[in-house]
Parts: sequence; C-alpha cells; structure tokens
Amino acid sequence: MAKPITSADCEAVRRLHAEGKSRNQIARETGRSAATVSKIAAELGLAFSGGARVAAATEARTADAAARREQLADDALDGALAQVERVGAADSARDARDYATAARALTEVHTKVAELARHTKTSSAGGMLDRLADALLGPQFGAPDGG
Repeated sequence: MAKPITSADCEAVRRLHAEGKSRNQIARETGRSAATVSKIAAELGLAFSGGARVAAATEARTADAAARREQLADDALDGALAQVERVGAADSARDARDYATAARALTEVHTKVAELARHTKTSSAGGMLDRLADALLGPQFGAPDGG
C-alpha cells in the first residue's frame, strides 16, 4: 500500500520546486516516487517546465546514438577485415575456421547496424527499437505478427 501524502511532503515539494529542482530530483530528495511528486505538484498548482530542455536533450542523445551506430558499424567492419587477414596466417585449420567465423559474425554486425542506421534516420525511436530487436533476435520476437 502506498504511503499517504503528508503536509511535510507537500511543503518539501513546494520548497524544492521553488529552488528550481526537477521532478526527479525532488523525488530523490524526498524519497517519494516521481508520480507522487507529480501528483503533489498538480495539487499545489505547480508545473515542471522542462519540455524544451528535454526535447533538446533527446535530440542530442539521438544524434549521439546515430554517431555511435556509425562507429560500431565501422569498427565491426574493421574487425572483420582483420579476422580475414588472420585466416591466411593461421597456424591450423581450426584457427582459420575460427577467424573466418569471427569475420562472418562481425560482417553480420556491420550489416545489421548499417541497415538500422539507414532506417532510423527518418523514423521514430519505437520503430528503431523494434527493428533492433528484429535484427538481433529475429522478427518472430519483435514483430507482433511474427509469432
């Protein structure tokens, strides 16, 4: 059962909000959930105005993720090429097979990440996560009509 909201909780939310704290910061400092802080703030007529800041942070994070995907694709391809070079210098057939297997796996990572990067330049985060699940687990796990 949820702990009842006290007048001390309300006063703490009012004071911390006046200090410019975010909803999550207030939740951490008061030991209450973010939902409870939102409920108290609404009852007090307080609003959290982080919309523009959150949008800018989300855009920056999206750009950073795109750059990291490109780097991952490049690194996977570089790793695959390094493994292919090792195949010719392998001491045994088993080593050669292992290097070739590693090269294939890295090539698949490169292909999947590059494909994901192409699809996510114009789509939403939810769709990207669905495609990532499909790429990593297969469509039967990520698509509602796949299984």
